Parts: sequence; C-alpha cells; structure tokens
Amino acid sequence: MSKSLVLVAALLCATGGTSMAQDTATSAQSATGAQSSAAAKEFVEQAGTSGLAEVEMGELGVKKATNGQVKAFAKRIVADHTKANEELVTASKGKGVQVPSSRTSMHKATIEKFQQQEAGKEFDRDYMEQMIEDHKADVALFETAADDEKLDLDLRSYAKRSLPTLRDHLKQAQAIQSKLAG
Repeated sequence: MSKSLVLVAALLCATGGTSMAQDTATSAQSATGAQSSAAAKEFVEQAGTSGLAEVEMGELGVKKATNGQVKAFAKRIVADHTKANEELVTASKGKGVQVPSSRTSMHKATIEKFQQQEAGKEFDRDYMEQMIEDHKADVALFETAADDEKLDLDLRSYAKRSLPTLRDHLKQAQAIQSKLAG
C-alpha cells in the first residue's frame, strides 16, 4: 500500500508540475502581450496626434506663408502626413488600439499661436523653426518605434517606411530655415 501511495504522489507531482509550467508560460505570454499592447497604444497615440497636428500646421502654412519655398514645403507636409496618417490607420488595424482623432492640448496651443500670427517673413521663419522642432521629435519617435521589439511587425514596418520621409522633411526644413535667416 505504501508503494501505491508513493506512485500516486509522484503522478500528482508530475501532472501538477506540467500544469504549473503551463500556467507560468501563459502568464509570461500575457505579460508580453500587455507590454506589446501598451507600446502599441503609446506609439499610435503619439504618431497619430503628431500626424494630425502636422497636417493642420501644413494647411496653416499653405494659407499664411509668403515665401514660395515655405508654401511649397507646407503643401508637401499636408500631402505626406495625410498619407502617413492613413497608413497608420491601416498598420494599427486589429491591434486593439485607436488612432487619435484629435490633437493634444500642446499641439492645439501651438496651432492657435500660429493662427493668430500675421502672415509675413516672421511667420515664415517661425513656421519653419516649428517644423524643425516637430520633425526632430518625429524622427526620434519613429527611430525608437522602428527598433522596438515590443511593437508588432506592422507598426515597426510602418515606422521604418515613414522614417526616410520624416528625415527628408527635417533636412528640407533646415535648408529653408537657413535661407530665410541669411
């Protein structure tokens, strides 16, 4: 009888151990999924609100810029960021995250400042300075996202595809700003 008891105890330990291992694996997957979801939510929110603000700032630049290069740059910003915003919606589908439909209060305040500013050389210089600042932040955000293992492949690919355009916007904004200052 004691042999039977030992055998039953051994079987219980063996099956309990398997169950415990499965529970541990499931917990680890859940934690990884939660990190991935949090990372996706943060990136989509930041990229989405920034993209919306870039389009609105671009429209403002088209309307108020007096320099031809600034106006052309603003038109490109509207076109490129509108396309990028649409691609973000596609990349985030089925990820359990919502692409924002409005800007942050910080973006709103910046846009309001430019709406109140008179058109002219000062507007053009200030606008390009803001574009440089915004695109430095965008490039940093997208570089981080492109290498973030917590993001799924679709969002990382979106970030990687967007980087050359964002870098080009930054480079072009710096070149225009330099001409305006000189």
